[in-house]
Amino acid sequence: MTTAGETSVPTTTGPLDEVHREQSARLVDHLVDHGPATRSELAAATGLGRGAIAGLTARLLDAGVLRPEAADASGDHRTAPLTLAAADHVLVTAHLGPDDAVATIASLSGDELARFTAPLRPDASPAAEPSADLSPLELLAVVLGRAIARAERAERAIADVTVLVDGAVAGTPSVVLTDDRLGVEPIDLLGELRARTPGLTDVEAELPMPMALVPAATAAASVELGGTAARDLLYISGDTGIAAAAVIEGRPMRGAHGLAATFAHLPIVSGGVRCNCGQRGCLATVASPEIVLERAGLAEFAAVHGRLAALDELVVRVDAADDRARWSWLDAALWIGRSLQVVAPTLDPATIVVGGYWAALIGDIETAFRDNRPTVGGGALESIPTIVASQQGGEAAVAGARRQARERLVSEPLLLAG
Repeated sequence: MTTAGETSVPTTTGPLDEVHREQSARLVDHLVDHGPATRSELAAATGLGRGAIAGLTARLLDAGVLRPEAADASGDHRTAPLTLAAADHVLVTAHLGPDDAVATIASLSGDELARFTAPLRPDASPAAEPSADLSPLELLAVVLGRAIARAERAERAIADVTVLVDGAVAGTPSVVLTDDRLGVEPIDLLGELRARTPGLTDVEAELPMPMALVPAATAAASVELGGTAARDLLYISGDTGIAAAAVIEGRPMRGAHGLAATFAHLPIVSGGVRCNCGQRGCLATVASPEIVLERAGLAEFAAVHGRLAALDELVVRVDAADDRARWSWLDAALWIGRSLQVVAPTLDPATIVVGGYWAALIGDIETAFRDNRPTVGGGALESIPTIVASQQGGEAAVAGARRQARERLVSEPLLLAG
């Protein structure tokens, strides 16, 4: 019998309807965060009635999504704590950072368990490093292979593989384009990784959902959104390249061709130099990290110490009013601000989140942006949108990728059958 206001759930297997999928997702989400729980604890945590919890747990037990921890002293399994059958599954995330190819292993809750890196610069590692002369794509395959091998040795099944890229993701099947590390021409990155990464094809065959190819800025924007009350957000950063992503009504804005918020290749400089993409005057030609570091006299520093160290040094020199560093940065900030003057009225985000080293110099970007804002309505438009620094820092993309992977899995609870 079902209590008034509760929803009964049949114990047969098969697809969940929309209401039961949402209820199951709430239940599974709690178990991911808090571990085993009794039916009473699940009812209290999810706000669902006892009848609904009884039906849902019966259905998920039948489907192999849940399993009882142990019976109580009387042998009654109904009072035993329930746990996810896939509780020990892991998430694998790979990307090309400013200085390294990186792959991580994390729990379903997002806690990092292992990290594998390979330097992108040949002079950054000892002569014994076997990956020193490999291309960025090959290095990405190396660290991804190491992560897969570690998960296999630990006997941890992989629930999701996400590959982050700096460029845009377009088409079906998805390809990457306008990526500084991989080239401006379209590349089937997942296909290239399958061919180069031992064990990846076998892992992919067992995944509950296909491998995900995600722009790093989109992943970063998704996790930054969780730290604001806004539903509309524009994320920008400039460490590995110039990247941006827009979130509208809580959802990433992809665009008809996957090219929404392609900030780096906004042709902002009239009569500017030709960009690698073929256009003239792209923002990338005046504000990319390579350009800014070179003009600041830090290109050699970056070659020796790495890009992140060079960008940190740039910030120090700008703060110290070093003429060359400040001139280089302020010129870039001018064009970043002007680009925002074009993009912000078009998207009308509630908040602009600034990541990477730009966050440390956010005041100059905001000054450039506010310099030419509308004054109508008593300056109401001049003061919007809010511009804030990233809360996640350099780990925003990885944290966002794990969050998105978790959301994909939890939203379809039957995919987590053990």
